[in-house]
Amino acid sequence: MRQWWKTCYSLSMATIKEVEPRSISVDEEALKEVEGYVERVEKQMEIKKPSNPLQPSSVKTPAPKVQDDFGNVVMQAAQKQVKAKIILPMDEIEVKEGLHHKIIDAARWLAEWCVLMIKKYPGRVFYKR
Repeated sequence: MRQWWKTCYSLSMATIKEVEPRSISVDEEALKEVEGYVERVEKQMEIKKPSNPLQPSSVKTPAPKVQDDFGNVVMQAAQKQVKAKIILPMDEIEVKEGLHHKIIDAARWLAEWCVLMIKKYPGRVFYKR
């Protein structure tokens, strides 16, 4: 009985073939993605109405204001902050000289702070006149 089972099992295993699924190369996959993207863009261009190039397409909406029950403005859009100029307490020559002082001197620390401000806020920092 055991022999019969082994032969049936071996015959059935011989008829079953393992087939690997065909792997898609990277180029083929990229080509499919590009074709799909191109089709979507073309459909969007067909659906989209042509806009007048002389008129801006975006419309500016006023900033929302929130009022309480009495009509007082509780919250409104923040005003654009103007970046102030930073004027250093030393001129350029003093900063260069201060960097050559000993580390325990206050002039060295002030010069180091001036260099830090110049690096931290480029274009906004000016030397003393």
